[in-house]
Amino acid sequence: MSPDNPWFKKIDHLGIAIPSLETALPVYETLFGQTVEHIEEVPDQGVRTAFFSVGESHFELLEPMDDTGPIARYLEKRRGGIHHVCVEVTDIDAVLAEYKRNGVRLIDEEPRKGAKGMRVAFVHPAATGGVLLELSQPGTD
Repeated sequence: MSPDNPWFKKIDHLGIAIPSLETALPVYETLFGQTVEHIEEVPDQGVRTAFFSVGESHFELLEPMDDTGPIARYLEKRRGGIHHVCVEVTDIDAVLAEYKRNGVRLIDEEPRKGAKGMRVAFVHPAATGGVLLELSQPGTD
């Protein structure tokens, strides 16, 4: 794959782990001069998410729904901050197949449902020099 690969559209969002949406929303509303765009629970991932638009990209705030999910574990270790970078792709299945062929370590070998009906999959930080990379593609349902 080359840097101008048509599979990759844009950086969709930065995922920010926070302990409380209630506390964080007023801060981010002030920072961005806008109200939150979208709030959603994603039970499969154990998070409540809130999105703010920044140009054509977004900030996704991630609050754990309980003490057992990946965001809760992240907050225990790091107390918050950038959790992941998400890149929107045109064909998530093709990208994952290419990564598998090239031996890229994946968290998700198949896409799953994410916030806003997106199909998502995560690349393990060990494959990227420490950055959790999310791939996303608009869902068909």
